[in-house]
Amino acid sequence: MTGLSTAFGFASTILDKIWPPAADPTKKLEATAAIELALRERDNQVIDAQREIIVAEMNQGDNFTKRARPAVVYMGLIFIALVHVLFPIMMSLITIFKFTSLTPTQLTELTNLAKISLPSEFWLAWGSVISIWSVGRSMEKRGAVNKIIQTITGARK
Repeated sequence: MTGLSTAFGFASTILDKIWPPAADPTKKLEATAAIELALRERDNQVIDAQREIIVAEMNQGDNFTKRARPAVVYMGLIFIALVHVLFPIMMSLITIFKFTSLTPTQLTELTNLAKISLPSEFWLAWGSVISIWSVGRSMEKRGAVNKIIQTITGARK
């Protein structure tokens, strides 16, 4: 009921701004109801378009295209977790517990491993892919369809 009252309130607000105060209140109520109906129909069309997009994605036969962009996202997250979380934790544990069974060479190699950082090219490429894909998916889910969005998301129409 909240959605209907919001749409009705929005329609009423529009009419309050453009409707003359001396006009017939019955006609104003009819116009408000007509605007509210149009808003509800538009919302239903948007929801239907989103549903069609999701169903089309699930029925798509090309498994690589379906999962290629998410794979880039997940692999990037794995690299970030390794380099900025796992390796530093591992080095901290080695430092805290002072593993005596490690040779100086092994300790040096582990220290170098903890100093690894992802290059700026990774951040530029991964950030670009994530940004473009996220914007394209958001626009696609809102019902926008054009060649650019289809290229970004891998959709075929």
